[in-house]
Amino acid sequence: MLHKFKLKLLGVIVVITVVALIMQAGQVSRQVVEPVLNFIMNNKYDVGAVISRYVYIPGSSHLADSLPVTANTVLKPPCDNWEVERGYGWYWDQQERKTKFSSGMHLKVKEGTMVKTIAAGQLDDITWADGQATVLLRHNGEFYSLYGGLANLQAEQGNILAAGESLGTTATSLYFEVRGKDGPVNPHSIFK
Repeated sequence: MLHKFKLKLLGVIVVITVVALIMQAGQVSRQVVEPVLNFIMNNKYDVGAVISRYVYIPGSSHLADSLPVTANTVLKPPCDNWEVERGYGWYWDQQERKTKFSSGMHLKVKEGTMVKTIAAGQLDDITWADGQATVLLRHNGEFYSLYGGLANLQAEQGNILAAGESLGTTATSLYFEVRGKDGPVNPHSIFK
């Protein structure tokens, strides 16, 4: 494992060196590399940045100039009494012995925990696997929320649900994900 770490560290050093040389090479090279670096360095996938354009999140430092009618909505976790089993982002999978990416949060909950919507939206999709449902809600056409591990559903596909409305109850865990137009976003700020 230490050998793999050394190789990854060497790779990072090589990439940094190449980028530094490109940045010094001239204006044309710099015009190509600088936007890519800005994209990588800025946290474009933070849930606050994506959702704050549509709803108010306490503590958010950047709100859009004009907010829709739902500006007073406060995003809350989809359920009460939860414990994070695995957060959003990269993690080491002990069984497969490799690094993997979790595009959502895995929450440990009591069986039968009520799951509620984080914002108003339309129930776009329901899939069942191993006796558990995964539900996808579309919010304003700009972002989606996904809830997995539901044992019982209280909503149907196509339903328009209000913020905080019940989706159903869980088994012993809940998978929760938020997706923007560019893919998954980190829902961590909802769980503060």
